[in-house]
Amino acid sequence: MLPQPARRPSAAERARTLLEHASSTVLDVHGADLTARPGLPPQVACALRPDGSVAVLVSRESALHRITALARTPLTAELDCVDVAPVALPHRVRGRLLVRGQLTRSPGESAAALFPRHGHHGDVLLRLEPEHLALDDLWGSECCVDPDETAAASPDPVAAEETGLLQHLADAHADQLLLLGTRALDHHRPTAERLHGVRPVALDRHGLRVRLLLGDGSLDARFDFHRPVTRPDDLPEAMHRLFAPTLTP
Repeated sequence: MLPQPARRPSAAERARTLLEHASSTVLDVHGADLTARPGLPPQVACALRPDGSVAVLVSRESALHRITALARTPLTAELDCVDVAPVALPHRVRGRLLVRGQLTRSPGESAAALFPRHGHHGDVLLRLEPEHLALDDLWGSECCVDPDETAAASPDPVAAEETGLLQHLADAHADQLLLLGTRALDHHRPTAERLHGVRPVALDRHGLRVRLLLGDGSLDARFDFHRPVTRPDDLPEAMHRLFAPTLTP
């Protein structure tokens, strides 16, 4: 991997972003065989409450709801959140977050406030009290992310827009990406002629990560914005400045 920039999101910010914007999230209850049944494992949606607990949205007809409804004491459970790049490239899995804790019902709580983008007919909320968080992503591994720090952190402000933006870059700006990758490779390795493709991997408030496809494998390069963005509306200017050296008159 090419050298990384000085600016980087904290482990707590990365954990919260992955928890709330993962490509897929599966909830496993200790002692309950939920994944060995026919079909795909049940997917859930998650959001952090202000008190640090995780709200888990499940179907009222799901085994997860039946198990928690019958339990007289909290259940040991684990969330497995996996983040996958939204464009085709080698090694698409970008991160994984495991959240272990105690699972209970959350009766009487409205799902609409926590999950405004989801339909809620037939859905119920469960509550997971995190006791251990382990993160492994493009920035590195963190075996123990503090639950309180994760609850206090804010998710990345461009996470909700990232999928569409990366797909747009891959589909409409392949030439500019190639020039950007060539610039990075020329600076670090004298093998630019072996570069045969550049794919966008990740976008966050600090900048853009791309994957350089080489004859002997791949390398990642990060490009920092001139300053971190605070909202999606700031992205057009930040991206223009990032690509400015690759634009032709």
